[in-house]
Amino acid sequence: MNDLSPGCPTHAPDGSHDDAKQQSAQPSLQRAFMDRARRAVEREHEKTPRRLGQHLVALAAAFALTFGIVYVFDAFLTSMQKVMRMMDEQEERQQQEEADRKKKEPIPAYVVPPSD
Repeated sequence: MNDLSPGCPTHAPDGSHDDAKQQSAQPSLQRAFMDRARRAVEREHEKTPRRLGQHLVALAAAFALTFGIVYVFDAFLTSMQKVMRMMDEQEERQQQEEADRKKKEPIPAYVVPPSD
């Protein structure tokens, strides 16, 4: 019996043990690779079940996410437009008040009004 467990080191003086070990491992590796390749080919030829339900749920989730993002972006732009409109109205009001204040100010006596 040839016990090759890690606890029992065996040494061959001429290195023939390593050659025999490598030769015995090579066919088993080839067999493992061939079995793996055979299983892969068998799986390729099998028809996979259609997952219509999963695809529909994924599609619905994608649409919901897209429309949700678009809705949030639209709400953001709408609120920014409202803020900008309020700022413009406030600026117009200030300009109007400034113009009214200038009209109500008394004209100094030494200023000559412009001729029309």
